[in-house]
Amino acid sequence: MSGRPIDDVLVVGGGIIGLAIAREAARAGVRVRLLEKGTIGREASSAAAGLLGPQLGADRPDPLLPLCLASRDLYAVFARQVADESGIDPALLDRGTLVVAARAGEAEALDRQCAFQRSIGLSAERVRGGELRRLEPSLREDCVEGLYLPRDRSVDNVLLVQGLERAAELSGARLERGVRVDRLLVENGRVVGVQAGSQRVSAGAVVIAAGAWSGEIAGDGLPPVPSVPVRGQIACLGPAAVPGRPLYSGDFYLVPRRDGRVLAGSTMERAGFDRRVTAPAIAALTAAAVALVPALRDAPFHSAWAGLRPATGDDLPAIGRGAAPGLLYACGHLRQGILLAPLTALVILRLLRGEDPGFDLTAFDPGRFQNRVTGAGLSPAPSVGARARRENPS
Repeated sequence: MSGRPIDDVLVVGGGIIGLAIAREAARAGVRVRLLEKGTIGREASSAAAGLLGPQLGADRPDPLLPLCLASRDLYAVFARQVADESGIDPALLDRGTLVVAARAGEAEALDRQCAFQRSIGLSAERVRGGELRRLEPSLREDCVEGLYLPRDRSVDNVLLVQGLERAAELSGARLERGVRVDRLLVENGRVVGVQAGSQRVSAGAVVIAAGAWSGEIAGDGLPPVPSVPVRGQIACLGPAAVPGRPLYSGDFYLVPRRDGRVLAGSTMERAGFDRRVTAPAIAALTAAAVALVPALRDAPFHSAWAGLRPATGDDLPAIGRGAAPGLLYACGHLRQGILLAPLTALVILRLLRGEDPGFDLTAFDPGRFQNRVTGAGLSPAPSVGARARRENPS
């Protein structure tokens, strides 16, 4: 595919990644058709919390970190453009994120994160005592150690997905709901489209962006990229006046919304395609919220939900060209789908144009799984970077 621009593309999947690609490509003059098996944006993309936090938990080099940082830095323009194009403001909150040491031993981890991040030129501030309480007065009294990340932010992902859906269509992309793709169509070694029920859909290129369902799509001689759903449950409280910015502590976070709701999350469960909300998980999340911010004890319970994050066999995304010409992948983003949407869309557009992607995609090569035995029931040992990213919620 390199060197030969593609003028029409079929995107499989209508989550935030697929929508971002469809919008970016359509704005660049590519004919875009997107097929979504259900309702646009109603899976993991709308179930996330919207944290844009590439620096959360980062204490060592990681192949995904440069992409995450670059994508975060695209967000101010990305969110404004989506708002202008669609009339829907995705409510980008730009007050930084505060990491709190709530248990013994966590202060040392904050020291390591701060030292590493500063060593590579990132903004990170170790805060203690009165400075911590000035940043977030609602924290419980014995929280005295923190790390302030002024460039990490959050967005209302539900509004963002709605805006992207409208913006993509207004840009000329054709979005089709309720169309399930069964398999890739291959002719003379090249992917030329997909089979969707009785419908044969042809295209110059196919981009697989079907989230946790990406592993169901294969073709003759083209095995799928392994995909494992990872359930994440979130409890929603409020309206409440606190906290004033996203808080992150251990494996737990609180994300305030502009309308006063506060999202408390989230679980990481290998539960197959079961998106049920469970009482023990919601009780634990609510208790953790009150323990970190005692004033939330008086907040009303608003709602709870669960989503299925897409994970690959090694918890790194699959971004790049597939094993046959005409095939690209943009899936398996796990907890980083919201964060990586603008950067992934830009990279895929560059590949469609036959250009250099602008980033080293070696670690995310979809072909890395071809000689591995993986499947929905397996959870291969992740890399050091992947273990760190599990502590960075989206």
